Amino acid sequence: MNKGIVIYSTGTGNTAYLAGKIKARFEEKGYSFDLFEVVSSSKRVDLSQYSLIVLSYPVYAFNMPVIFERYVSSLDLSRGGSYLICKQSGEPLSLNDSSDYRLLRLIAKSGRPFLGAYHYLYPYNIHFRYPDDFVKELLNYDSLLMDIMMAELERGTVRRRPYSLLRAFVGSVLKIQRAGAKLNSFFYKVDEGKCVRCLRCVNLCPTKNIRLENGKIAFSHRCIMCMRCSFLCPKDAIGIGMLEKWKVNGPYPLAKIEADPSLKGEYSSRFEKGFYSWFKKAFAEAEREHRHYFGK
Repeated sequence: MNKGIVIYSTGTGNTAYLAGKIKARFEEKGYSFDLFEVVSSSKRVDLSQYSLIVLSYPVYAFNMPVIFERYVSSLDLSRGGSYLICKQSGEPLSLNDSSDYRLLRLIAKSGRPFLGAYHYLYPYNIHFRYPDDFVKELLNYDSLLMDIMMAELERGTVRRRPYSLLRAFVGSVLKIQRAGAKLNSFFYKVDEGKCVRCLRCVNLCPTKNIRLENGKIAFSHRCIMCMRCSFLCPKDAIGIGMLEKWKVNGPYPLAKIEADPSLKGEYSSRFEKGFYSWFKKAFAEAEREHRHYFGK
C-alpha cells in the first residue's frame, strides 16, 4: 500500500481543513495517509517511510509561515518520495505563487520528483469576515480544484506557474511582515473583563508565544501573526495591537457551510467590480478545466 503524509502549518484551521480533504481523497485511491501539523516544537518526520509528501500551508503576505519554512528546510527531502505543494490563501492573486519558490528550490535540490503546486482558496481570518455564501463558493471551487489535482496526478501533468522575478521581488519585500508580527506583539492585550482564563490561546498557540503569568494572559515576541489566539477566543477578549481594526473573531464552520444546501455559492455573481469580482476568473477557469477532465 502506498503511504503518504500531509505536512502542514495552520493558523485558524483553514489549512487543517484542507489537509483533511487531501487525506480523504488519497485514501479513496488506496493510500494510507498521515497528517502532521508543524508547530515550533515539532520533531523531524522520517520521510523515508512515505512515497508521497504533501506540503501545505497558508500564505501570509505572499510568503509561507516562517515556522513552516524553517521546519521544511530542516528536513532531508532526498529521503522522501514524491512532493506535492498545496497552499491556500484568501484571494486568487498570482503574487501568492511566490510563497512556494523556496520549497521548489528545496525539492529540486533533493532530486526527488515534483508533482505540482496547487493554490486553494479559503476565507480570510483577518481584514474582514467573508459571508457564508461566499465561503460556500470558495469551498465549491476547492472541490473542483481537488478533482482537477487528482486527475492531473493520474495523468502525470505537473502544474507549476513559471517563475516570476516580479513575484519573487514582492514576496521578498513583504517578508517584512515577519518582523512586523514580532513588533506588533508588543501591543497585544487582553480585556480582563471578558477573559475567563480558559487558556485556549495558551494551549493552541503554535509558537508557544502565550502564557499565564501571575493569573493573567501574557505575550512573548515569537508571534507569526497567524491570528489563532484572537480568532478562536470564545469571548473575543484578545486585542491585536495595530491590527485591531482588522480583527475577525469566531471560526468559520466550514463543514457545516459546505453541507448546507440553502447556500448556493453564487455570491460573487452579484459584483461587477470590487474585491469579490476578483474571484470570477479563477472560478471560471476551474469550471473549464473540470469540464475538460470530466466532461461536466
